[in-house]
Amino acid sequence: MMAARVLLPVWVVWASLRVAWWSRCMPLDQLVERIRRVPVLPENLRRPEVFQALVNRWYTWLPPMGLRSCLKRSYLLLDLWARCGLEPEFHLGVRTVEGVPDGHAWLTLEGFDGGENPEDGYHETFVA
Repeated sequence: MMAARVLLPVWVVWASLRVAWWSRCMPLDQLVERIRRVPVLPENLRRPEVFQALVNRWYTWLPPMGLRSCLKRSYLLLDLWARCGLEPEFHLGVRTVEGVPDGHAWLTLEGFDGGENPEDGYHETFVA
């Protein structure tokens, strides 16, 4: 358990650096597949709920900078949950609020509450 306390934050930072690197040079569909292609961690380190808590606490300060919080959070959790052997779906949606388009990114995973449900009115435009 002590190894998990030390290594899980390291994996969160590693995921953020990886996402920052690949998000600069790939279109969205390729980026999502690239982020998802990771080796699965040993069983004692597969803690999706801990990864989620760490990302929720730190995403503001982690790279890549300049992304909306929901997009950055979704990219990071996509990487980390894939490392847990999970297969989340990545979603982008859009809605119009007072005539202005508004986008949102989120993940879904059957049997796991990721705590990130799209708000009402978002129409999916991309799912991978």
